[in-house]
Amino acid sequence: MTKLSRRLLLSAGPCLAGGLARASNAKPPKPAAPPVVGLALPRSGDFSVIGDECLRGIQLAADAVNLTGGIAGKPVALSVADTVAQAQAGAAVGALISVQHAALVLGGGNSDIAYPASAAAELAQVPFIELNAPADGLTARGFKFLLRTGPDTGMIAALAVSTVLARFPGRKIGLLFNTGASGGAIAAAVLKAFAAAKVPVQLAIGYAADVMDLHDPVGRLQRAGVQVVLHAAGPSDVLAYFQAMQARSWQPQAVLGCGAGYALRENAVALGAAFAGTLVVAAPFYPPGADAIAQAYATRFGMGPQSPDSLTAYVGAKLALTTLNAQGDASGKLIDALRKTDIPIGGLENGFGIAFDLSGQNTRSLVTLQQWRNLTLIPAG
Repeated sequence: MTKLSRRLLLSAGPCLAGGLARASNAKPPKPAAPPVVGLALPRSGDFSVIGDECLRGIQLAADAVNLTGGIAGKPVALSVADTVAQAQAGAAVGALISVQHAALVLGGGNSDIAYPASAAAELAQVPFIELNAPADGLTARGFKFLLRTGPDTGMIAALAVSTVLARFPGRKIGLLFNTGASGGAIAAAVLKAFAAAKVPVQLAIGYAADVMDLHDPVGRLQRAGVQVVLHAAGPSDVLAYFQAMQARSWQPQAVLGCGAGYALRENAVALGAAFAGTLVVAAPFYPPGADAIAQAYATRFGMGPQSPDSLTAYVGAKLALTTLNAQGDASGKLIDALRKTDIPIGGLENGFGIAFDLSGQNTRSLVTLQQWRNLTLIPAG
């Protein structure tokens, strides 16, 4: 038995050696890939300044989440698609999902783009979290995979109208608006609110999103004797409006900006003293509770925040990423988990809370009345 056992062992030796060699040459299993979060943002065109600011906020949120261990122990990987136009936004989001394997898409910057972008994610049954595009209609389509963490146009219009009624009673009101998805929705809600209050609007003028000469609309407002102008504007429209007022040597008693362009610091810098005192309805611009985020922004990007959009994007993105981490990187559970989230107003760094209604709108997001002073957007006194 001893000899037989020894022979067996000797004959088995080459096989054992070959097996050990193969085992030693076997490649170790690849580590799990970091979770990919797709970003659908305008990185070129008129809205690129908003898209860039949203991206900075999302990057800061990813930094904060990665500092605490990332998602399921892995760092967050961001993949950005330039959604510059409606015609290609759906395909861009489709590529994020099918090529980059994004299991979550964050959107921001432009309501016109958000419609097809969120529709593409809905078709793929991938969560789409809209951070700041405000058009009411986005959440009126019955989508199951769409939530919006930022404010909507109804909130913007409500505060704009209440501000005019409280601060400028009896004045002749003019409404000037970009007919894009956000501006058009703000205008519709403003007109409805004034009608409900039985307050007439002296003149309402819409203009196409690509119109850059507003001399004629401004002339009409001037001839109508308008004293307070509500302007729902995109990023470029603000400069065109103020240039037209200057060319006509006309200035209403007050201008109340209700669109994304009025909260941009670059517009304040370009217009200088002419912009001072302009009232703005927008999401909060870095209140004291966001000081640490403002400092992180300055450290990472070498300048101060350029608009409230970065902070709005930060709180929404961080909420989505931390909730995804709590679900163990199971994006299929993300929407349900977010819908169950209950954070009181003031619980987030910009003053937002979280409570989603059946449509997917965060009812505890908010806008505030602010004013430009010394190139800084501050709470209106």
